[in-house]
Amino acid sequence: MPARKSQIDGWWKRFDPIRARIDRLISGKAPSDPLYITNRSWQQKAKNAALAGAPVLLLIVVVAMGSTDLFRFRKVNPYEHTLREAAARPSSKRLPELVLRPADLEVVNIRIAKDSGSPSVTGIFRNNTNQKVDSAEVTYYLADTDGSLLATETASVANVQPHGSVAFHAPLKTANAEFVIVGDVHLN
Repeated sequence: MPARKSQIDGWWKRFDPIRARIDRLISGKAPSDPLYITNRSWQQKAKNAALAGAPVLLLIVVVAMGSTDLFRFRKVNPYEHTLREAAARPSSKRLPELVLRPADLEVVNIRIAKDSGSPSVTGIFRNNTNQKVDSAEVTYYLADTDGSLLATETASVANVQPHGSVAFHAPLKTANAEFVIVGDVHLN
């Protein structure tokens, strides 16, 4: 056993000069001043503080950027307004409170289409009953960008089959309307 141990020790001793050089590279030159820590200049103290504080500061910046969604990774609905924006806007007329409930007749996907030649209100009227609807009327509210009520308009649909749907298209009479809200759906 001792002969084997001496061979391994001899092999490791070959790497001692390399290990010493790496140790000197990492640790630096040994200081000759016994008070080398207290006798540092303010530049050396600032450099050490910056080296210690930079990773912490970087971590704080990354966490702040992630929590505030700085780069907008979420898709934003252009028709959606935050509660803060809605509360900040004073409006003279408030929109009526709408109660959502399952209905036999409903309007789906209503919007203001300004991409065509003349602006219009488009949507889909859906019949959820087992009976044919000969004629119905959709009443909707138009609001501006501040959420103020501008006008109330109607659109008519005809011949909607049971459990069927029909697309409707009505010209937009109020030019500065940005939002449309379904008010009422009733049979004629």
